[in-house]
Amino acid sequence: MNPLKTAALAVAAALALVASSPAPAQAQTWRGTVVSRTPVFTMDPGQVKDFLTPIGVWVPEARHGVDAYRVVYRTVDVRGRSTTASTLVVLPRDGARRLKPAVWLHGTQSDRHDAPSVSPCCDRAAGVLFASLGYAATAPDYLGLGEGPGTHPYFHAPTMVSASIDALRATRAVAARSGRLVAGATSVAGFSQGANAAFLLAQALQDGADRRFSLGALAPISGAYRLFDVEWPAALGGDVDPAAAAYYLAYLTVAWDRVYNLYDDESEVFQAPYGGHVAELFDGRHTLDETLDALPAMPGDLLQKAYADRLIRPTGVLAKAAEVNDVACRDFTPTAPVRMYAAHGDPEAVFANSLACQESLRGADVSLTDVGDVNHITSLVLSVPQVARWFATLV
Repeated sequence: MNPLKTAALAVAAALALVASSPAPAQAQTWRGTVVSRTPVFTMDPGQVKDFLTPIGVWVPEARHGVDAYRVVYRTVDVRGRSTTASTLVVLPRDGARRLKPAVWLHGTQSDRHDAPSVSPCCDRAAGVLFASLGYAATAPDYLGLGEGPGTHPYFHAPTMVSASIDALRATRAVAARSGRLVAGATSVAGFSQGANAAFLLAQALQDGADRRFSLGALAPISGAYRLFDVEWPAALGGDVDPAAAAYYLAYLTVAWDRVYNLYDDESEVFQAPYGGHVAELFDGRHTLDETLDALPAMPGDLLQKAYADRLIRPTGVLAKAAEVNDVACRDFTPTAPVRMYAAHGDPEAVFANSLACQESLRGADVSLTDVGDVNHITSLVLSVPQVARWFATLV
């Protein structure tokens, strides 16, 4: 690489790292304002039960009907500039005028059409479940998914938080149209990537990101909390399902390149014949199956060895990006109770993530429930009803 270009990219990356931390929320009063609100479904209590029972997450405490909306709202992008994002908002049909908020943060998605506000499967179920308990439920699509413009900045910590905070504000605005107030102790849950985001959102709420919302409870499920010292070594060492490992590592690489300029050409990080064709798979328009079919079944057949080594011992721009984004569970002592769930048999978000996260939260009210020798998605299905029963005691 040309030394002058190397220096220029280093400067650009440093500027991007600074710019990726959006300006203080209180100074941007337009954030969270509603651009559009589209009703997507209404369910009575029986329909809620019929919707949730086949996927195994209905609980008897889910006793209210719900009204759901697709909401497009204003937020900030990775440079702190104005953009829009979408979220699913689900409100209980219980007559209550004051509602506590609950947030569901979804797992890894690279097809924009899989996001909660636009897809009937599967994260929509969490929004319905939490609203049926009596919460004002928010399920953000994140940037670049659902009806948001651009591509998704995968595992970009600042915007996972900003999009979620602004989605809460949009939920408050939607509820206010019918004379209802959404505020107070916020119950936060998420799965996989969303579990990582749940910790980040919880810390932002605890730190006062918006005085109208506080942290009430945190329930992350099967998270990838420690990317560079737990998850990526496991992925490259064969402890993560190989096809899943190739997908996750490819996604993070192209997403972070869009923000931090990790490379000049894909051939620097991806082997032939994949180099030059990977970023297009993560444009938000390819289905998961299409993307998996186009990638090799083993990460060792995808990544250049030098880049694979950097994923375990990051240097340069990659190390700086890791310092900004690989921060879930670090330097955080929650003041609200935390109930973590994970599966020791999970072949995608390895259990060591949750053990390391729990260890880092010493002094907090935190527990970790092992749901067994099951796969990643089954860990979600087994955990969500436990989360719902706990949240039902708090609403």
